[in-house]
Amino acid sequence: QKYLLDALGDKNPLPDSFEVVVKSPDLVETAAKAIDRMDGVQEAKYGQDVIEHLFAITRLIRIFGLVLMVLLAGATLFIISNTIRLTVFARRKEIAIMKYVGATDWFIRWPFLLEGMVLGFVGGVIAAVALRSFYAAMAAKITDTLTFFPLMPQYPSMNYITVALLLTGMAIGALGSALSLKRFLKV
Repeated sequence: QKYLLDALGDKNPLPDSFEVVVKSPDLVETAAKAIDRMDGVQEAKYGQDVIEHLFAITRLIRIFGLVLMVLLAGATLFIISNTIRLTVFARRKEIAIMKYVGATDWFIRWPFLLEGMVLGFVGGVIAAVALRSFYAAMAAKITDTLTFFPLMPQYPSMNYITVALLLTGMAIGALGSALSLKRFLKV
């Protein structure tokens, strides 16, 4: 049906279009408004509804993740604090003897602080292994089904997250131990 094209002559009925890629998703609306104000631009479309929904979902996921992290950190703090408290209670006679022979407060506290840090480190290792295996499995499924969906590369970002988990676990363990010692160890 070449005659349809011949009827148009040299004039293209389809408008010119340009595809603009921004560096950050937050800049999409600003860029679209700036492009819309340019001379010769009839309309700037950027999928406003889709982007607003994606931002809302991202915001909810971040809030949920933050609340979950706070709850899990609180639970971890509680568990480590109670574990150290039980350890202190089980060794109360040895602690009293150590005080009688002149042991300083820090000499008595250090083993318990180290125990809390080791417990936090072990928890961080377990969390890091679980996160790495979960992310690898999910990344494999997503890349198989949604090949166009970009994922954060597993390396080196997972290494940074692993280090952060280990250090955070040790810090929470030390904090739980310190809280337990402050409350239950009268030295």
